Amino acid sequence: MMTKPTLTERRSPWVVFTSPVDPWLASETAALVQRNGLVLRLDGREMRDPASVFRTFARELAFLGYFGHNWDALVDCLHDWHGPGHGNQDLAILIEHADDLLNSDFLGLFVSVLAQAAWNSNLRLDGDGELDAWRRRTAQHFVFLLDHTAPVAFTEAAARGTDVAVELSDGRLLATLTDVDWPGGDPTSVPEAAG
Repeated sequence: MMTKPTLTERRSPWVVFTSPVDPWLASETAALVQRNGLVLRLDGREMRDPASVFRTFARELAFLGYFGHNWDALVDCLHDWHGPGHGNQDLAILIEHADDLLNSDFLGLFVSVLAQAAWNSNLRLDGDGELDAWRRRTAQHFVFLLDHTAPVAFTEAAARGTDVAVELSDGRLLATLTDVDWPGGDPTSVPEAAG
């Protein structure tokens, strides 16, 4: 069973599907901003295929020119993200109007990629998956905001992602990573990451 979702703590679940009027969202984004964190909003209607996902993230997060416009590069750039003037701030990325992503054939992979990026950022891991003593742990979470689709409708598609586990809780769909490569899907289960 996954724990209650958060945008301020460095733990799973990494991806949440919910409504834009969910009181949890208002509370968590306010708490993140109060702690000097960032809340960025992307438009899910612009994400019709993988190429448009890469363009949207690159534009809105001001990825540097080395961004390779592929899934691995998205993991790397989200993991390394330090936008202009943002330094090492905790980050929540809200994907608004995400209803149409239900019909995309890449949703499971997209969820897996976002969860991997968040797992690396929250654990302070380098590109090889090793603990990076020089990197500050950064809370990073992703929220898909659904205007007229119930989160439960995304269960099967989101669960198709590599090593992704999903669970419904309080009307929200929560996604995290499972498998031995993602110990517990939660940094609290990795003793070396406690620093």
